[in-house]
Amino acid sequence: MAAGTLYTYPENWRAFKAQIAAQYSGARLKVASSPPAFTFGQTNRAPAFLNNFPLGKVPAFQGDDGFCLFESNAIAHYLSNDALRGATPQAAAQILQWVSFADSEIIPPASAWVFPTLGIMQFNKQVWKSELTLTFKSCNLITGMFQRLDKLRKNAFASVILFGTNNDSSISGIWIFRGQELAFTLSEDWQIDYESYDWRKLDPNSEECKTMVKEYFAWEGDFKHVGKAFNQGKVFK
Repeated sequence: MAAGTLYTYPENWRAFKAQIAAQYSGARLKVASSPPAFTFGQTNRAPAFLNNFPLGKVPAFQGDDGFCLFESNAIAHYLSNDALRGATPQAAAQILQWVSFADSEIIPPASAWVFPTLGIMQFNKQVWKSELTLTFKSCNLITGMFQRLDKLRKNAFASVILFGTNNDSSISGIWIFRGQELAFTLSEDWQIDYESYDWRKLDPNSEECKTMVKEYFAWEGDFKHVGKAFNQGKVFK
């Protein structure tokens, strides 16, 4: 029977997977989530921790026998018994099917809408900007990104504007969704485009944010932060 320590920060819902699996299987699991055993941002950056878990991610599991694992699904699988993992190849495949389904279809919208109501995340606004050359490339880039984010439509809103002319153009926009972090990181399918842009979080109480939201939603204004004339806009909803 597996036994070891789970390193995580307090109330990490991903760590709950491993804890639930251990409860059902009877695995002996110690949870290190508070000082002095574990301090998030310090312990997981220490050389000793990184030697076992090079990415510094949590939850992370270290068995009493020295065996180490990261990624919540892998840890939960290891701490499970045959009833949880699936006693036959068919049952195991079905379990993997539903775990994958939850990760791709349930967790992203839940993270965007349900978690804020539980106090796990907060409402957030993001602005992004990219410098380009030809305006038609800018338009194609916006359209392509929107198409690849189709499953996010019920959980996000964005107003994106193309500024300038050929060889002097840029695109930028405001995204509104729920969550303290960028929603795109919640699904691999949503990560194709977002790393190509510069992102920053807006303070909803600042005058800058209020002005930018007004301008981007109305598609008119000075757009002082851009320095180029409005060309056209697109809405993601």
